[in-house]
Amino acid sequence: MNISGVIVYAAPDQADKVERNLVAIDGVEVHAAEDSKLVVTVEHKNINALADRVMKFQDMAGVMSVAMVYQHNEDLETLSGDEVLVEDTSSCATTNNCNDYTPEGAPL
Repeated sequence: MNISGVIVYAAPDQADKVERNLVAIDGVEVHAAEDSKLVVTVEHKNINALADRVMKFQDMAGVMSVAMVYQHNEDLETLSGDEVLVEDTSSCATTNNCNDYTPEGAPL
C-alpha cells in the first residue's frame, strides 16, 4: 500500500467545494482544513496511479496548488506485526557527543 500526505491550497471562496470534491475520490481523505489549506492523505496499491491521482488534483476547479509532503510504501504481502525496530545508538543524534563522532575510517 502506498500512502502520501498532500497539502492542497484552495482559492478562499472555493475551499469547501474543493474539500467535497477530494473526499469523493476513492482512497482520499481530508484530515484538516483551515484558511483554504487542506491536509490530505491518498492511498493506492499502485504508486504510479497514486502519483497520477495527486497530479490531477491540480486540475480541479478551485485548486491553487498541490504539494506532496510525504510518501510511504508498505508491502502488505511481507509486512508482519512481529517486526521490531532496533535502536541504533551509534549515531550522535541520540546523544550529546556529536563533536566526538567520527565515522569508521574517516581521517581525524
